[in-house]
Amino acid sequence: MKRLLLAVFLYAGVNASGQDNPNPKAVSAFITLVKQQDKQALADKVIYPLRRQYPLPAVNNKQEFLARYSELFDDSLIYIIAHSDPAKDWASGGWRGISLNRGQVWLDDNGKLIGINYQTKTEAAKRATLIEADKNQINPSLRDYKQPVLAFQTDKFKVRIDDMGSNNFRYTSWPVNVRTIDQPEVVIQDGKLIREGSGGNHYFSFENGAYTYKVEITVIGKEKLPPTLTISKGDETIMTQKAKK
Repeated sequence: MKRLLLAVFLYAGVNASGQDNPNPKAVSAFITLVKQQDKQALADKVIYPLRRQYPLPAVNNKQEFLARYSELFDDSLIYIIAHSDPAKDWASGGWRGISLNRGQVWLDDNGKLIGINYQTKTEAAKRATLIEADKNQINPSLRDYKQPVLAFQTDKFKVRIDDMGSNNFRYTSWPVNVRTIDQPEVVIQDGKLIREGSGGNHYFSFENGAYTYKVEITVIGKEKLPPTLTISKGDETIMTQKAKK
């Protein structure tokens, strides 16, 4: 426990000193654009796609960013960014970039926006509507989830992951040519979520007899990577497929 507290203290100390921000000038420029609400200039400072919480669609280009600006930035987030200190409130996350308040907003080392771990009330309401629509598109036996987490398609499968509550997750898949309203081919309960740092990167692990199904999600990284499904048996990798859509 003492080691944990010491680690937190040291992290806070580095963050407060500003020594861990590799490019405070670029961060200052981003803060200024948010303060001025210069939407056009901000749209040019985004690394697309800018992912949002499923089933909200990603922001894929400048035009979508401008159309959804008020969904992404409300008065509260604008205030937080506009009143942040580049030397005190922003810190390096290593290869993941530079973060505000330990992950609320992420920039790359050049000051471009790569992630927002914040949801406005407008986005939350939109997501609730999309969740209701999502339930009508899947088999009735699967509609008992707490909230949907992810859905994607590989070359061979349609895959979805649902949060069942109490840190338990369900994996479901269909052959790629089968509708999700039909009976699924594979359903695995009691999956676990494993987080990798404060950037949002994580993976889900599901045990199915001798097989392990792993779904990796890269939220923050040097490049935008799609979800990746890996099926293994013991130490042997049986199959790896990346999401196509």
